[in-house]
Amino acid sequence: MGYTWGLGHMGQLGHRSLQYDNKELLPRRVVGLEGIKVKDIACGGIHTCAVTIKGSLYAWGGGQAGQLGLGPQNGFLSCIANDTEMFLRNIPMLVLPIGVQLVTCGHSHTLVSMKDGRILGWGYNSYGQAATEKTTYAWYPSPVDWCVGEVRRLAAGGGHSAVLTHAFSLKELCEFKLADSVTLSSAPKIEEIASRTGSDALARLCERLREQQLNGGGRIYDEEEDEHDR
Repeated sequence: MGYTWGLGHMGQLGHRSLQYDNKELLPRRVVGLEGIKVKDIACGGIHTCAVTIKGSLYAWGGGQAGQLGLGPQNGFLSCIANDTEMFLRNIPMLVLPIGVQLVTCGHSHTLVSMKDGRILGWGYNSYGQAATEKTTYAWYPSPVDWCVGEVRRLAAGGGHSAVLTHAFSLKELCEFKLADSVTLSSAPKIEEIASRTGSDALARLCERLREQQLNGGGRIYDEEEDEHDR
């Protein structure tokens, strides 16, 4: 059973109506989850998510930043800028039907780890905290690149995210080592090795570093430059 309480003005409690103005003073059962076996739950600023034992993900609450993962507009809510409708969903709605292992909610974004090892994110993404793609709002579940090893824990804050992983194989340990040694000068060679050995995440990391430098996204630390400056 799932229970929620506290402030609920944006539907984050998952109740069709509230007993005390804009809040619930005592834990109240979420009727929309009745008959559904939930194994994990997380709260954001104005949204809530739940994962079932079958790997389904449900979300409800405010969605103006895309944190529900339901898109900019559908039959239940509107997330269009300047729209007069409320950007909320006050009962649980299915976001991902299968494959979800863990969920965490930041203030306005959501992250999940999938059983196949991927991490997906959506919501407010101005700092890249929700997804790899370069967009202010990630409206749908989108991949988060660079993660080696089995995901053990996820965490999300206001504008940042974190993941704790565990490497089991020699290949994963080697990927960790190579990732720590990536510099602007070594990125092409490491990317070549990663592509040949099927280390897709490592190859994408190298590619993103080079793109960041080419696009003027900030100086990338280079060991050769550091030695030259000493």
